Amino acid sequence: MRMEELDELQASALREIVNIGVGNAVTSLSKMIGKQIKIEVPELKIEKIEKVPEIAGGADTVVSGVIMHVDGDINGYIMMLLSQETAEAICSTISGEEHTDIFTEMNQSLIEEVGHILAGSYVSSLSEFLGLNLKISPPMQTFDMLGAIMDHILIEMSRDVESTLLFDTFFTLEGNRMEGILLTLFDPVSMDKILNKVAEMV
Repeated sequence: MRMEELDELQASALREIVNIGVGNAVTSLSKMIGKQIKIEVPELKIEKIEKVPEIAGGADTVVSGVIMHVDGDINGYIMMLLSQETAEAICSTISGEEHTDIFTEMNQSLIEEVGHILAGSYVSSLSEFLGLNLKISPPMQTFDMLGAIMDHILIEMSRDVESTLLFDTFFTLEGNRMEGILLTLFDPVSMDKILNKVAEMV
């Protein structure tokens, strides 16, 4: 099955799996930072890889990215992409710093941890609901042009991927609403496994 062949019921099931994962991430993040946090994933998009930079603001847009490798029964990558403004706002809200430098070791670790908890909760939900054995690598934080980040991941995957599951992600911290993007890229065999499992569910 191809991603383009997902019907609304199957897409809804996939969204629900992600929302449960995000709910778990909210609980974990709130405990970690000691503050109320809300995360919304309003929309699941299935996009061609080449369209991702355009959707996220352009290939030359500089973003803060947290990249994690997923392996086990499926193979791929999960990325959390944040604008510099969003990354600064998250760090500022959590740390209480008025003027935040996201390039300090502490703030880079903070962004890594937010991405790792969010992606880890998402992967745990996939694993639990689809009956797959999945592992996630430690996070790698990068600050680069979006096009360069995407090229790096595609080279790692031997460019063996056509489409991505893309989730617009909204963070609300202490009343401040910020936007990010959660991207999942799986090789075709892995994507088939996920979509067939989702089709079985519904």
